[in-house]
Amino acid sequence: MDTTLFQGTYDVPDDKVTFFQDNGYVRFDEVLSTDEVEAMRAALERALNERKGYSRDLAGGGDKILQMLNLWEQDDVFKDYSTSPRLAHIAKRLTGSDTVHLFHDQALVKKPGPSAASPWHQDQPYWPSKESGMLSCWMALDDVTVDRGAMQFIPGSHKWGEFEPISFEGDGPALKDLVSEEQEALWKPVPVELKAGDCTWHHGLTFHYTRPNTTDHTRRAIVTIYIPEGITYAAEDKMDHPLSDTITSQKGEPLRGTKFLQLA
Repeated sequence: MDTTLFQGTYDVPDDKVTFFQDNGYVRFDEVLSTDEVEAMRAALERALNERKGYSRDLAGGGDKILQMLNLWEQDDVFKDYSTSPRLAHIAKRLTGSDTVHLFHDQALVKKPGPSAASPWHQDQPYWPSKESGMLSCWMALDDVTVDRGAMQFIPGSHKWGEFEPISFEGDGPALKDLVSEEQEALWKPVPVELKAGDCTWHHGLTFHYTRPNTTDHTRRAIVTIYIPEGITYAAEDKMDHPLSDTITSQKGEPLRGTKFLQLA
């Protein structure tokens, strides 16, 4: 493997931190080089062929929204990426935390044709954390348009509190049905189209959504989720998570686990 991949830093100016704090999401351009994107694409292709570890269709079957967890355990390219000090530095800047741990990484793949929408949802309800504050980096490995499934956000929605988890199979209430009239009046989605190597970061409470991929090209993204300081384990107060068995904390203790690597 090329040991120069994912080295170096990425500048995070104060205005980006302020934007994230105000809106609950932020974009960064050219975080990965062309060579790094190509290495990630090759690693994902290996993972798709081998299907090791945890893999499922979030939409209920047929790989409409393929999710593959903890690819860093399967491939050195993903390990170097997901544990990269470059990304850890961005996570620290956005949260103001002195330390961050990796919660997990995941590939999210939407193929042409059978793809489904990822419904409006928050991430926090699906996580075993009591407090909000965890955040995700959504890295594009392909140029992403709205029609290909670009991320869309409701600015400021991370300040609205935590709502019930939303079914990705369409068998429950929509998130928009759960908000107040005042919040519905602020429901103004912002799509963020990206080039390969660009990324968005979003707070665990930020409302977000992606359309089905209606193009002729696959949409590949890698998500890395980070735990800053001040996040504790909610235990039975939250829904079960695929990594629940790896958690070593007791309820109310800092959220830690055998796979939650300290990055900074």
